[in-house]
Amino acid sequence: MANSLRTHTQPEAANVDMQIDSNRIRTERAQRAWSQEHLAEVAGLSLRTIQRVETTGSASFESAKSLAAVFELDVAALRAPEVAAPEVAPLRRSVVSGLRYLAVAASLMVALGAFFMRDAVAGDVALDVVLELNAEKLGEHKLVTNEGKSAEIRLEGQVRLFVNPIVTSDGSILLSMRVEEPSGSKWVEVGEPRIMVLNGNQGEVKVTSPKGNVYRIAIRPRRM
Repeated sequence: MANSLRTHTQPEAANVDMQIDSNRIRTERAQRAWSQEHLAEVAGLSLRTIQRVETTGSASFESAKSLAAVFELDVAALRAPEVAAPEVAPLRRSVVSGLRYLAVAASLMVALGAFFMRDAVAGDVALDVVLELNAEKLGEHKLVTNEGKSAEIRLEGQVRLFVNPIVTSDGSILLSMRVEEPSGSKWVEVGEPRIMVLNGNQGEVKVTSPKGNVYRIAIRPRRM
């Protein structure tokens, strides 16, 4: 009887949606310079699921477990924070209800304001990138990507680079990168460098792979 109960209840729990912190998901992904497509691939989820999670924060328990495993976190760490209701002194029921409606309306206005402010601040970032392998220039690349989204440079048989620009409050640009090199039929990560660069200035990083290859990346970000 105990075994039959377990096999009956587990699928139901897996199908129940839960609210997770969509900002935390986007932040964890951006810190790794992952695109939504890459996160979907490593988590074993569909791209549509990743887009829904980052937009609404709604995910099945199984999807949340997969994301937590990829980010090396507990599922509880991904749950959306709960806002405790403030204590209210005893008042007439009608007054309390009115205050609650006002609080909800104010929260919605703040949330909408933050959303539209984010849209107003976020924009395209141009990236001028020079890649070198063992002091040999591989090429110059000009890319345009939206702030918070990864741009990819792929040179088959040589290197693959992901760059995710995030504009900080002082106008500087944080560049989170991921460098991969080929190993057989796969790409293997060899480094995740990050640099902070002033808008229009050039930054430079070097990454040495386990094979001894030295990758030099010179990058100049410009807000558009």
